[in-house]
Amino acid sequence: MGRRVRWCLSGSILGVALLLRLKGITNPLLDNQGWRQADTASIAVHMLSHLTNFPNVLIPQLNYDGVVPQNVELEFPLFPYLLSWTWKLFGWADIWGRLWAVALSLLAIYGLYDLGKHLISERAGFLAAAIYTLLPLSIYYGRVVMPEPMAQALSIWALALIIRWRKSLEKQGVWMIGVMMAGAILAKLPQLMLFPVALLFGFYPWRQADRRKFISYSLIALGFPMVYYLWVHMNVSSSSQFVSGIITNQVAGSKHLNWKPLLKNLHLGLTDSVLFLSGMGLLRLFFQRFYGRIALLAWLIIALLYLGIICVRIPLDYYLVPIMPLAALLGAYALEGCKRFQLVFVLLLLIVLNRGSYSYLKPKYQWDPEYLTQAEWIKDHTPSSSVLVLSDPEPMTFYYAHRVGFRLSEVLDISDEKSPVRVLSQFPGDFFIRLPKTQQHELFWKKVEEAYPEIGPGVFALKQPKFKKD
Repeated sequence: MGRRVRWCLSGSILGVALLLRLKGITNPLLDNQGWRQADTASIAVHMLSHLTNFPNVLIPQLNYDGVVPQNVELEFPLFPYLLSWTWKLFGWADIWGRLWAVALSLLAIYGLYDLGKHLISERAGFLAAAIYTLLPLSIYYGRVVMPEPMAQALSIWALALIIRWRKSLEKQGVWMIGVMMAGAILAKLPQLMLFPVALLFGFYPWRQADRRKFISYSLIALGFPMVYYLWVHMNVSSSSQFVSGIITNQVAGSKHLNWKPLLKNLHLGLTDSVLFLSGMGLLRLFFQRFYGRIALLAWLIIALLYLGIICVRIPLDYYLVPIMPLAALLGAYALEGCKRFQLVFVLLLLIVLNRGSYSYLKPKYQWDPEYLTQAEWIKDHTPSSSVLVLSDPEPMTFYYAHRVGFRLSEVLDISDEKSPVRVLSQFPGDFFIRLPKTQQHELFWKKVEEAYPEIGPGVFALKQPKFKKD
């Protein structure tokens, strides 16, 4: 394949990927997964005042649940750190976070091309990049202000670079490749499942001469994440240990299996046609031998375990993001032997067959402007030191109002023991906020209106009760 053809294909794939991911680029962080997007942006906000204060700047902080920003146990905040520096240089705007996400998504797509090229063939690399570009799940999570775009870019390049290293003659720079894998695991802990895959790509079949490089790579790839997660775990309160809490409660401690939501997410996010092609690629693996075949099979087994242990217990579609590169690679391997005309036909057929899956993305871009209106009023009409109490768990109002505070984590059963006054008096808050999509009952709000004056749109002054508290 000539250089000109190669550049045309790469440019076309990246151009299509860019256009697909620019949809909703100016949306505030209130569309689907607004909670996690606002959390990521909030971490960046709290970094602004101490960007060079290492290592404390690397402890994530969120706007809830306290009267000051709370240290929380989350992934290494590289994405928020880059976003914070961008705001410092160019000014605050949500679009900067989305542009970072899109740029990282394009980097991941090109990395998948490089991975497929050196693992299978150049044609397979282009096909894998094209399939990944068109996956509905990849389109939406390629423009979100969340750790996923960073984790995808780092993990794909971690695999691509270790394959390059294995095939090179000099075998230098294994520590740099280890840092790339460490970065992927730090960006998002589920990427840890790619570590054994990387070992197989880089060191199978085993050669005694690579022993020291194997040890160096493993220590670097696992050492940095281990030190960071242990450090941040020890620097937060037990109620803010989110990562270990998810592992303990939602994975190890949960017996509820959500097979129907998982299958629906696979059907809509990865599409039936790509899953079918992945199955065809798997069958082809059993009949042809090539470098990396064992690693791909191991990757598949690990991905199935990941689906059966984690994704079935946490039925959120973004947990499927780590398996998209594997699905794209197997699908590309299935199509690799097709002629050029056949490939064009198959790709067009994929787009037509998957129209239903693309329509499922439409609600993900929708957002309620009342959140912004209310948050702007709070920011303009209440003291900057005000402490808010939100009526529901969604914390986006904290981010847009530039305030901290508490949240009601459950729908209250109104009784004498749980009257609004009794509940709200437990919080050292200044204002109680009725969120636009509140789940609290109308009777609850009737009692709130009886007890506190409404001074703004859904804003009740807790320090000015209409009668004395019991």
